[in-house]
Amino acid sequence: MSASAFAPGKVILMGEHAVVYGHRALAMAVDRGLTVRLEERPGPTQLDSPGIQDSRMSAALHCVLPPTGVGVHIHSTLPIGRGMGSSAALAVALARAALMREGRPMSRDAVNNRAFAVERVFHGAPSGIDHTVSMHGGAMLYQRNDSGPTFEPVTLPPLPIVVIDSGTAGNTATMVAKVAEDLPGNAAHLAAMDELLVRTLPALQRGDGPAIGEAWQENHRLLQAIGVSTPTLDTIVRTAIEAGATGAKLAGAGGGGIVIALAPDPQAVCSAAAQRGWSAFPIAQASDSSQRVQP
Repeated sequence: MSASAFAPGKVILMGEHAVVYGHRALAMAVDRGLTVRLEERPGPTQLDSPGIQDSRMSAALHCVLPPTGVGVHIHSTLPIGRGMGSSAALAVALARAALMREGRPMSRDAVNNRAFAVERVFHGAPSGIDHTVSMHGGAMLYQRNDSGPTFEPVTLPPLPIVVIDSGTAGNTATMVAKVAEDLPGNAAHLAAMDELLVRTLPALQRGDGPAIGEAWQENHRLLQAIGVSTPTLDTIVRTAIEAGATGAKLAGAGGGGIVIALAPDPQAVCSAAAQRGWSAFPIAQASDSSQRVQP
């Protein structure tokens, strides 16, 4: 028996890093993602897709699959390790496919529990926002607290967002640890990110490009202040603005990864990025992905 399941990637529109400390973050599922196909095979359970090299993959697979008898194939349209939730999409798709293979109900709780276990292999102590928005689709306001995470669906209009890939991967666990090392010095910046998100949410919901762009610029400055940006990411932000974006910011853990730009003319931003040697592409919001599950 084979089983196949899809899950979308995501971008964090505002609130990365702050979300780890109980503040809010806004994330959006995107129209790129990852498909996992499981096939019965003799021998040890292992990844059968060439070109994917990650020392943590075996441990991640064995969180949800038996030690023998399963071949795992992965197809992704996400840039890997760039802050677009590739590991979360893998976690959700793998959880869905594993439940289907076992003939178990694909409840939200069952998918969540398995996906979070996979995410912990990759990121140690993740906030949970990545796999949660991948599970649900759409846009989501997420907050972590002592009684457990809360999430609130947020309706957003179509936003002209361009993703610009720096060409280098960031390490979420490393960046989270870096912020934690100077938490007393970073706490005010993290709180400011939360306040900025709350103030900007109405503008996001009405699609107010100039207001969103200004907020993203301020959000990027706060991410610089906690030490997770890089000279390359800063240059990408400036390049996007010079090409007509109303605002731009790093998205994700930082230390590499991607920048998101709000671009009234997406092609102009994509062209400017390409001239500097960076891959860039427009994205759109993805709706609920739970229906794209195939036996």
